[in-house]
Amino acid sequence: MTWKIPLIIALLLTSMSGVTLYYRTLYYDAEKARKIAVSDGEKQQIAFEQLNRQMQTVTALDTQHTKELEHDQNLIAQLERDVADGRRRLRVKATCPNMSAASSASRVDDAAPARLAEAAQRDYFRLRNRIDIAAQQINGLQDYIRQVCLNKIPKS
Repeated sequence: MTWKIPLIIALLLTSMSGVTLYYRTLYYDAEKARKIAVSDGEKQQIAFEQLNRQMQTVTALDTQHTKELEHDQNLIAQLERDVADGRRRLRVKATCPNMSAASSASRVDDAAPARLAEAAQRDYFRLRNRIDIAAQQINGLQDYIRQVCLNKIPKS
């Protein structure tokens, strides 16, 4: 019977050591999973902040270019009204290549100055408007590329 007591004590110590090691392993695994979850959460927070900054930049660019486009369209509309009311005139630089140098130009003192046809004037203003829209779109895309795509925000 004397040999049974140390054997029982040894078995109890061994089983307690095994249980301790088992729970220790569970603790370290749980701690490792927690650290990974915290790290993933921090990475997602950084990505969210970067996306938020990019959205703010895009919104600011959109607002800026929209205001510039509205201003340009207002100028064109005012110019069109001024031309229609006679306060301003459209001048066209033109040459007639079919005219010979030897022919003399006839002159009439009361002749009206050359003007663009009404359809040509409308086309002129429509073309100016479309040029301004295209220019603002191009400028907006270039600003987007410079300020959002190429300007990588460093991770903190």
